[in-house]
Amino acid sequence: MTDLIYTISVPFKRKGKDSLKESEFVLALSFDLNWFTPEQAKKVVLEAEKAGLIKREGDIIRPAFDLSSVEPPQGFKPGVLDEEERSIFDRIIERITAETGMDKRKVIALINKKQDELSKLVEIEVSAILIALEHGVALDNLIDEEYKALVNP
Repeated sequence: MTDLIYTISVPFKRKGKDSLKESEFVLALSFDLNWFTPEQAKKVVLEAEKAGLIKREGDIIRPAFDLSSVEPPQGFKPGVLDEEERSIFDRIIERITAETGMDKRKVIALINKKQDELSKLVEIEVSAILIALEHGVALDNLIDEEYKALVNP
């Protein structure tokens, strides 16, 4: 599991709800937990939405993963959550773990196995995308981003 998944899960778990108003979520991250400024908390919401970790229905947000499968470590505090600083590969793994509930090590093992099956003829990110698709994980925005990275190295 990653910091972003843990960060998203904590406000829902603390409030005992599976949906929150965006403003309620932002207040939880900024004032209740004192992890971010309100502006930073809004960026976390946008980043989580981009990563496919939350679903938005108007002003209501819901986790796009099973909350009961996520247990943040005792004393958890989020680290850097800047989308641009995380690799496409990391974001694909994060999406797969969030949507399937699989352990990160298992996901990486599946990706490595796919790399071997393809005789390492494709980039590791492509193998990760294939594993995601095999498990029904939608990656439209990340597929486009990887395609651009492959075409314009």
